[in-house]
Amino acid sequence: MDGQNGICGVYPYLTRLQVAKFALAGGNYCRRNKIISYQVVRIEQFNKGSLGKIGGETERTSKHHRNEDIDDERTPLNLYFKKSEGGLTAQWKKTMKALNATFREKKNATAFEGMIITSDTAFFERLGWKKGEETPYAVMEFFNRCYEFALHSIGYKGTDTNILSAVIHLDEKTPHLQLYYIPVVDTAKKKIYEKGADGKVLRNEKGSPIQKKDEHGKSVYEYVSLEQPKLCSSDFWGERGGQLSYGNLQDSFYERISAHYGLDRGEVGSNKKHTTKYQYEKAKQEAELASLEQERVHAEEVIQEAQTAVVTRDKALEELKPLQGYLDAFHEALSGELPLSPTKLRKMIVGLTTEYKRLEEEKKITDKDRENLFNELQKAERRIPELEKYKEFVAFVNEYAPDKLDEAKRTATERKNAPKPPVKSTKNWWSK
Repeated sequence: MDGQNGICGVYPYLTRLQVAKFALAGGNYCRRNKIISYQVVRIEQFNKGSLGKIGGETERTSKHHRNEDIDDERTPLNLYFKKSEGGLTAQWKKTMKALNATFREKKNATAFEGMIITSDTAFFERLGWKKGEETPYAVMEFFNRCYEFALHSIGYKGTDTNILSAVIHLDEKTPHLQLYYIPVVDTAKKKIYEKGADGKVLRNEKGSPIQKKDEHGKSVYEYVSLEQPKLCSSDFWGERGGQLSYGNLQDSFYERISAHYGLDRGEVGSNKKHTTKYQYEKAKQEAELASLEQERVHAEEVIQEAQTAVVTRDKALEELKPLQGYLDAFHEALSGELPLSPTKLRKMIVGLTTEYKRLEEEKKITDKDRENLFNELQKAERRIPELEKYKEFVAFVNEYAPDKLDEAKRTATERKNAPKPPVKSTKNWWSK
């Protein structure tokens, strides 16, 4: 598989309908079991001096890397949309030449950027992913859509021309799409100045031109075409919304990808677009912890419902005891073991008849309770292996990071108590 073919040519025997079923499987499971997984889309900037180190690690050409999460035995499972030719440094030079782009080299100036797209481990496991095994089609289809999103969002004119490397890493704890690209633009931001009636630019008391403001008091700019493209991260993200660019990126990914897979958008209102690897790992762990807490809360609800059903069953059995006493006495009378007068026998028959009618009415309710109890007990039994799976992890988190667990609990409680959105009417008014 290469950058031209991508993943689209794999498993051609599957239909579009089957692909859709695979894609929606994870989301349906989440909604059905109240388990929340979050989208992770992160951007990080790098200077030119980082090309060699980053390239050796992302394409696994370096024999000595510092990423302890990499499992060398699973590295052959990694899949490439686009692999650099001769390393990331050589690919950067080749791409800059192909784009005919200019670059004003300054200390710590951004020469390229990285994009990571992923979610928590539970999300990929719901799509069928198992560590060390062949990648399921549903996972590959997800990343294929992610790569298409990346080309649309950060690709030069929607192409992979500015993409240095794009790889699906399957040899770490969580599968993720890792891209490196050059933020190149062919337009530049230009200030717009206030002009007088004579058409001349107005100036302040110091003689500096006065920049035009909008109704909110913000400076006004316009984008003009360049004679040749240039590498400029600020203009690159300025074209995508400036300070709102990161939020726009998250919203777009949610609408195009996450909403179809049952992934949560996460925090709304954050405008940060750059993060360190530590921040990315921290965010991913917090997302997994929140997902785990949601699952734990749901399991507790199931157990509580099962306990309630058991109490209902015990109550029904307790109410059957008087009837058993009547039946035992009647049996003894018929067998001659217990002599009864006609009056006592008549009273017993009346009591049995009354009790029978009462129990006959309650039997319908009891049968329904028994059915519900059986279903709830089955659900509880199915949840036991899943709870055991995370028991040790919860204990570890509770011991070494109780603040994170408390935070996750508060988040889960807020989500549970949040008001439900109004149900839209499905009535077809036009069919009248």
